[in-house]
Amino acid sequence: MSDSIFEDTPAPTDKHVLNYLELLGSIIRNYRKTHPIAGVRSSERFAEIKLSPYFRNGVTRKTLGAAESGKPTVSIGVFAATIQEMGVWPEIINAISSGKVEDIRYIEIVINELRRKEKERQLERMKSLSKKFFNEIG
Repeated sequence: MSDSIFEDTPAPTDKHVLNYLELLGSIIRNYRKTHPIAGVRSSERFAEIKLSPYFRNGVTRKTLGAAESGKPTVSIGVFAATIQEMGVWPEIINAISSGKVEDIRYIEIVINELRRKEKERQLERMKSLSKKFFNEIG
C-alpha cells in the first residue's frame, strides 16, 4: 500500500480515482483529436488557442498532455477550461447533483427574492421610524 491514493497503482477494472482521471484524460484527448476545426487538433495548437485564453500564463502542450494522461497534479482549471470548450458543463453539473440542479436554482431564486423583500421591508420600517422620531421631537 502506498502513502497516498494518488500513488496507488489500481487495476484497470478498479473504481479508483486514478482510473477515472485517466478516462477523463482520454475523453479530452479524443475531443481534441476530433475537433471540428482541424487547425486546433494538435496538442500545442489546442493548448494555445482553446485553453490559454483562460489563464494569464497560458497552457503548455506538456500540461495538456498531462491532463490527457489523467495526471492528478494537473490544475482543475485546465480540466474546467477543457470541459467549458467541450460545452458539457450542464450535463456534468446535472450528473453530480443527481438531477437536482433545477431544484437548487429554484431555491436560490426564492431565497434571493425573500432577501430582496426583507431589505425593502427593513427600509420601509426605517423610514417609518425616522418619520415618527422627527414628528415626536419636532
